[in-house]
Amino acid sequence: MAAVLQPVERRLRDKIFWRLIAPLTFLIFMSSLDRSNIAIAALEMNQEIGLSPEMYGRGAGLFFFLGYIALQYPHTALLRRIHARRWVAGSVVVWGAVAAMMAFIRTPEHFYILRFLLGIAEGGFAPGAAYLAALWMPRRFRASAISGTMLAIPISQVIGAPLSGWLMTSDLQLFSLSGWRFMVFVEGLVTVACGVVAFYVFIDRLEAAPWLSDEEKALVVAEAAGDQAERSGPAGRLTFLRSGAFWAACAIWFCLLAGAQGLIFWMAQVVKQVAGGNPLQIGLISALPWIGVAAGMIFNAWSSDRTQERHLHLGAAAALGGVCLLGAFLVEPGWQAVVLLLLGGLGLGGAQGVFWAIPVSLLRREDTGPGITVVNMVGNTAGMIMTPLIGIIRQQTGDFSATIYLLCAIIAIAAALVLGLRAAARPAN
Repeated sequence: MAAVLQPVERRLRDKIFWRLIAPLTFLIFMSSLDRSNIAIAALEMNQEIGLSPEMYGRGAGLFFFLGYIALQYPHTALLRRIHARRWVAGSVVVWGAVAAMMAFIRTPEHFYILRFLLGIAEGGFAPGAAYLAALWMPRRFRASAISGTMLAIPISQVIGAPLSGWLMTSDLQLFSLSGWRFMVFVEGLVTVACGVVAFYVFIDRLEAAPWLSDEEKALVVAEAAGDQAERSGPAGRLTFLRSGAFWAACAIWFCLLAGAQGLIFWMAQVVKQVAGGNPLQIGLISALPWIGVAAGMIFNAWSSDRTQERHLHLGAAAALGGVCLLGAFLVEPGWQAVVLLLLGGLGLGGAQGVFWAIPVSLLRREDTGPGITVVNMVGNTAGMIMTPLIGIIRQQTGDFSATIYLLCAIIAIAAALVLGLRAAARPAN
């Protein structure tokens, strides 16, 4: 049953959303844009610097996510010592600078190196952002809060893909850069500026925020204490590593991200193969499934918070995503395929929007940072494995049919795993 919020609770929720969640969401938007704009750049970049489909997949996935995952745990330890505000802002500045340097690469090796460095820089930001969103948002609002930050990813595709295509085809000139080089340079510089602003926007302790009243600060402290009391379990560090429910959640996140990474890094090339067009037109078509992803994140998280039910919301959404994406591939091109793509995105987004409320509910307060990091590391191996694998399959077969079947099967596995997670996890609702 939906809980009725008191006025002070409603004010607290709204303030945290606007002062913490909204800025984090914008930075995640820039992170996703700088990570995935090579999907549009590849329309020109691959031929210019000599990248085959397999080489592009290797750089887009293997090298990026190798750097992203490798230092996740050290990043988490350092952010506590340096404080989240400095760590997040510094990470943003560094990844923006690396993203801008992509404009000057000349060889596949340059591409690999900068993708690896970009992964390291963004890997520092990810645990800091998740830590802030999960630790300082009261549990009852957590699905909406975390899905709010994750909403930046589909928005970055809905807005970013056409924007990147427009920058590539515009008449603007800078240092005589070609279209794709100008695009990545401009978007990287914008990120650097955002990192500087972030240093002055974020705070290290929400209880000390000047924009909270004494009553709201007391509520933050009380919510944190009550949340910790509900997370019962054996004492000791990293006890979550012995939990079957925790590892089931990690596997689900892997499967969900496998589907998402396939869309992010390969959709533009699928569209080019099927429909053709210039970078702007391809960017507009590639954005369509992400409209469904954004809608799914919003409405499924809202429904999950309203009912305080997590597992069925996650499992049903994942099943919808896999079935509809497969259907979109099987039907003839036309409006039916577009509708199924939107519904497939709706399911994927709905599953991702609810997911993080589950593993966070399994973690003791002192394990929140490390636990989130482990889930993030396991999940993001999907990008390290699947993106290069799609490139290999694409190069060997000449089309994307086999990869579509593979991605839909993996999403279906996520839906099946939810049943096991629901049975194994202690009730947290």
